Amino acid sequence: MASSLWAASFAKASLSAIQIYEDVLVPRLFTPWARLLLDGLDLRPGEAVLDVACGSGSVTQLAATEVGSRGRVTGVDLSPAMLAIARAKPLLPGAAEIDFRLASAERLLVANADFDVAVCQQGLQFFSNRAAALAEIRRAVRPGGRIGIAVWAAIEQSPPFAALEGAIRETVGNGLATRYRGGPWGMPDINGLLELLQKSGFHDVRVAQRVLPLRFESAAQLGATLLASPLAADLDRLPLRRRKQLSEVLERRVAAADALHAEAVANLAFARR
Repeated sequence: MASSLWAASFAKASLSAIQIYEDVLVPRLFTPWARLLLDGLDLRPGEAVLDVACGSGSVTQLAATEVGSRGRVTGVDLSPAMLAIARAKPLLPGAAEIDFRLASAERLLVANADFDVAVCQQGLQFFSNRAAALAEIRRAVRPGGRIGIAVWAAIEQSPPFAALEGAIRETVGNGLATRYRGGPWGMPDINGLLELLQKSGFHDVRVAQRVLPLRFESAAQLGATLLASPLAADLDRLPLRRRKQLSEVLERRVAAADALHAEAVANLAFARR
């Protein structure tokens, strides 16, 4: 499964690769979407929040600010590099302390019913056992507690990444392009997400599709995001001529679709334990 390859890649990623993720993708994608996800959860001062697949801490930091110094925030991720970047970020004034833990979503290593809220931004699609991960999240949340989950919609609804996938397909082939598509955009079906949450025992489930602007400064900046993906090693083995061709094709496709000034679309789900 392509999504599992992405998860394994994040777990083994170098600090330099994740730094590209942090510098390019976090301000353009993960911080704006974190705000939108937390808005739907209406966090209150003093609450305890669990951030599953917290990455470099986009949601975690904002949640810590919203629950304040009387609150409690725990971030869990399986990537040591992601957690290293998250831990290095300064705590914002008045924010809750954040406890970052190295663990998988299928075994969170947290106590039963210990959290008022659990969030998972762009992580569920990567889990090898989604039902097991949701069971763990449900175990960790108190009865009546809230959860919020975000997964990307189809890649065609996010033109920059669709242009990148098309460039990979044109220059490198279908295999690598399919692996790219099957990672972050591997769980695009709203109804499937709704049914999965209901079958996992959550109540009052609602799923809505949301859109936010997405801007890149250049095709080269967009292409650099591949360095933080499991495709990086495959692309690095390509002859220089083929890598140059990929860059040229990406430039052409980005220009044709005006993909540097576009949008991203995600499915946001909210429910109760």
